[in-house]
Amino acid sequence: MKIVNKIRDSYLIFCIYALIGWLYEVLWMRFVVPPFKWINRGVLIGPFLPIYGFGMLILWILLKKIKIKKHTTNNYLYLIISTIVITTFIFITIIEYTTPKIYHVDIFFKKYGIILIICNIIFIGLAYLIVKINKKLRRVDITWILIFLLIWIITTLIEYVSHYMIETYSNKLLWDYTKDFLNINRRVNWDASRNFAIGGTFLLYFIQPKIDKYIIQNKNVIKNIITIVIGIPMLLDLIFHVILKIV
Repeated sequence: MKIVNKIRDSYLIFCIYALIGWLYEVLWMRFVVPPFKWINRGVLIGPFLPIYGFGMLILWILLKKIKIKKHTTNNYLYLIISTIVITTFIFITIIEYTTPKIYHVDIFFKKYGIILIICNIIFIGLAYLIVKINKKLRRVDITWILIFLLIWIITTLIEYVSHYMIETYSNKLLWDYTKDFLNINRRVNWDASRNFAIGGTFLLYFIQPKIDKYIIQNKNVIKNIITIVIGIPMLLDLIFHVILKIV
């Protein structure tokens, strides 16, 4: 019975984030991306984007143990990784908003790679000196930066693979980043990956704890009803409009 409850809870989490992802995409297309229209994103009829459900479920499973541990600047490996993440993020953001050209990843690194490496070396040295001088800073928790990096990597891989699979099996292009800054084979780009990393970190730190608390506190009957109300329509939608078409 415990295994059944775990499966139900995981599926409930999947459904919640599939719905949140759909809302994010629809609002993003309406208010951020021209021509600013209400568009039902995804391959389903209902308000669900399974890629977000799978993505957050994977992040929750893979990162929950890492998240509860405290990783501090006292560990120089974590300090170096965190410094590289912050420096690279700021550097690329500056380039994006000060250079109005569109770059493929390999072109970008051919032009700015050496400068980026030099900046990282300089700031790693500065971070090391600051932490070495100020002992209080050695206890600063930088776990969220590591989580942010891991979410960035995982969500980028998920988006790339999802794009490939959707294009291969349904002959549809739900998104095309050909003309976007720092894109890889038009499947992923800087802006989308950055937004996923920021959003995933926010959800994992602020939303998921509330969902976990709800799952623990509420009775199985209530959770079963919610799972049925949300989950069954999405499952049927997925079967009839995706799986059966592929088969």
